[in-house]
Amino acid sequence: MTGNRKTNEESSRLSRRTFLGAAGAGIAGLSGCLTLSPKVSVSGLADSDVFETVSVREPWASGRVVVSIKFAPTATTELGVRGVTVIGSSGTEFDTAAVQSGQLKKSVFFPVGKSTLTAVDFDGKTVDSVDVTVRGTKIV
Repeated sequence: MTGNRKTNEESSRLSRRTFLGAAGAGIAGLSGCLTLSPKVSVSGLADSDVFETVSVREPWASGRVVVSIKFAPTATTELGVRGVTVIGSSGTEFDTAAVQSGQLKKSVFFPVGKSTLTAVDFDGKTVDSVDVTVRGTKIV
């Protein structure tokens, strides 16, 4: 009887290992590359009337990363910014977020790679845009 229980335990351990290995491989396969220590570089930030800083808030990214945006004090009041949109390198919308009057910070998702951050006003007209690149050490 104990021999049969030992075989069942070994079988159970093997199936758990198989499951966890397959799940890990599946997650890595579906989520794209893992990027460690992502960093953001922004082109046009010095000339922007809307954006003061754009910075990464996470130590790693799996295809996308949370980025913190700091607005200029007049962005949401005098310039009327009411939303931001991240447009990926393919030209499609990657993320969008509403912005309230007086709001100075907002977090949005950015893809790893090149994209454009655009601020829009009440009417959906572009107020300002900057080019953003997220890169880091890719593994997997």
